Amino acid sequence: VSAGSAGPAAAGMSSAVVAAGAMGTAVCLAAKRRGAASTSTKARGGDLGRLPSGRAGAATPRRNTAQMQEEQIEEVRGMAGSIVKKTTVLVLGSTGTVGRQVVRQMLNAGYSVRCLIRNKADRPFSFLVDWGASCVDGSLNRLESLPTSLIGVHTVIDCSTAGPEESVYDTDWEGKKFFIQCCEKMEIQRYIFMSIKDCDKFQEVPLMKIKYCTEKLLGNSSLRYTVLRATGFMQPLISEYALSILDDQKVWGDDGSNPGIAYMDSQDCARFIAAAATKERLVGKTITLGGPKVWTSNEIISMCEKFSGRKADINIVSNQLLEATKFVAGGFEWTRDVAERLQFAALNQGKPGIEVAVMSQEAYELLGVDPTNTRKLEDYVGEFYRRVFKKLTKGSYEPEAGEVEKEQDEMDRKAKEVFEGNTKDELSPGQPAEKDVLVDDQREMAEILQDFQELKAIARSNEAVNKWFGLVPIAEVINGRSAMMGFSLGLFTEWATGISVAKQVDQLIAIFQTPS
Repeated sequence: VSAGSAGPAAAGMSSAVVAAGAMGTAVCLAAKRRGAASTSTKARGGDLGRLPSGRAGAATPRRNTAQMQEEQIEEVRGMAGSIVKKTTVLVLGSTGTVGRQVVRQMLNAGYSVRCLIRNKADRPFSFLVDWGASCVDGSLNRLESLPTSLIGVHTVIDCSTAGPEESVYDTDWEGKKFFIQCCEKMEIQRYIFMSIKDCDKFQEVPLMKIKYCTEKLLGNSSLRYTVLRATGFMQPLISEYALSILDDQKVWGDDGSNPGIAYMDSQDCARFIAAAATKERLVGKTITLGGPKVWTSNEIISMCEKFSGRKADINIVSNQLLEATKFVAGGFEWTRDVAERLQFAALNQGKPGIEVAVMSQEAYELLGVDPTNTRKLEDYVGEFYRRVFKKLTKGSYEPEAGEVEKEQDEMDRKAKEVFEGNTKDELSPGQPAEKDVLVDDQREMAEILQDFQELKAIARSNEAVNKWFGLVPIAEVINGRSAMMGFSLGLFTEWATGISVAKQVDQLIAIFQTPS
């Protein structure tokens, strides 16, 4: 190794040695824990206490987690020595638009559903418990919390993605990469991954690039996976267009260059996901999901105007303006997340050779779903306006006679189509067959992986990059931002009071000086 590259090479070798040592120590700790568990049931119960969840009906997330912990311990302990049931499902992103519908679909079909929940006050999940799901406290940003959430799980349905306050690199790549590795080591039998349509063709968009890299990671793993690439959903259009037009607020349109999106209902998407999780012929497949018709922004606005009887106040945003805003935001570290999200403007312009089309007939046949049973956007928006106007005229919305029963019958009929289909279902050639897995084996591997991550976290906390004092990166960033904030505040005060920044500093010093 040359002298100039000795530093980085040594650092890389040091990281590898630390990781190898951590893994070895984790194996030893797990072996000791298994020995202690074999002689003491109480010791095993205490270790399982790191899996907080259950089926309590408390009012707040914090109380829910505390009350569910003991029941989850008993549930996992009761699985000892048994084979993982095929009806156990773990859902990621269960509080999101699609995830909550997936939970309802699987629960209604008789599955035992577990939800990985980030236990925060602003993320209520008590409705999941009320439905009958169990909840596990964990996050893709806390890697040590992931292995134990997979104990006793047969199928994973991944509907998660990073929130606005989170980093897509940490959550959708680093967190999900380790989670997939845990699934592989713990022999999870099915993995359903929600991706984005045409993510392989828009690699300049960070989130779509990460989704495509995750697809390739699954393809190179031993997991029995299915990738579902989704388009847009109907639900956000209510707040974005329907409500805004009804309240005489501005709505955002485009310059006509947007090729459009085949929007689909989140309930239809949940049925597609449930079908993919129960069909052997879909192992190793990638399917694009979508709605029955392609809609542009201007067409959606026109439809809302027709149903509401009001004229929309439209702000036209050109692709050039979005590109300029993205360029400016990309020049500052604190606005880089904004710039990355503005990368989605590339989708508005389209690309040569990319067809904007509805969901194919072949995809419907593979999923075993009748395309006539999917909801249309005009029906969805029309139903929203019907209920709103009825509430405005009568003071409250009361379903008509037989309306609730009719909706329930329709949901049952659609669910039966998914779970009790009569189509032939055989595993594709070259795909691995399903096998039986012991819960005890999953528990042992979970302990090893969890200890490994905990030791890595300790090692990372001692690295220079995580130190707060001295000539270290964190101190440089904090000091730099503090100086910039102070100077900006001084300039604002100078403009507001007419006193220069230098004079302000003199007056501040004089306050703390002893009068002579």
